Amino acid sequence: MNTADWALVISICSAATSLAGFVWNVWSKFIYPKPRVQVSFSMVRAIRLGVSEDDPPRALMLSATNMGPSEVTLRSALVKFKPYWFSEVSHGLLNTLPTMPMSTDYETEYEMGGGGPFAAGFPKKLAVGESFSAYLVPDHETLAKGNYERIGFDDSFNRMHWAPRRQILTALPSIREACQRSSKDWRPSLR
Repeated sequence: MNTADWALVISICSAATSLAGFVWNVWSKFIYPKPRVQVSFSMVRAIRLGVSEDDPPRALMLSATNMGPSEVTLRSALVKFKPYWFSEVSHGLLNTLPTMPMSTDYETEYEMGGGGPFAAGFPKKLAVGESFSAYLVPDHETLAKGNYERIGFDDSFNRMHWAPRRQILTALPSIREACQRSSKDWRPSLR
């Protein structure tokens, strides 16, 4: 093969690569756009105006913001457990608080059966730029054990959106402290 043949082969490969990139961009941006959801997880305190408290009530807040380009429907709040040896990855539904942050008397409400996987208003449709927060009890025994990898939401596209691991590790000591205050056993069980 001479120089002209090599130039033709390289030109054909370049054209094929450019065409594939163009088709992918059109497909992902216009034909089937999937929204990107930013998730955060933290321990928050409920500060009420006009009330001076030494220890304001706390709750775990799991928030999602739709970053676009289209609307998304969040179906539930999830936790992803670590797989053991050759077992499959498992997920669990998180019981959310229905009246947080409007009411901070979640302990009585939760004991009377007032929480559940869909108590926060799931499924929740989010427009572009809209945020949603689900609240959990601060002394959550399962989350205090730390035997999970991720916490987040799933959507109607069957995609999972997870909070950064750094935020989970930052909230973990506060969750364990809340469990100790309410004398709940959060120690991991040995398998």
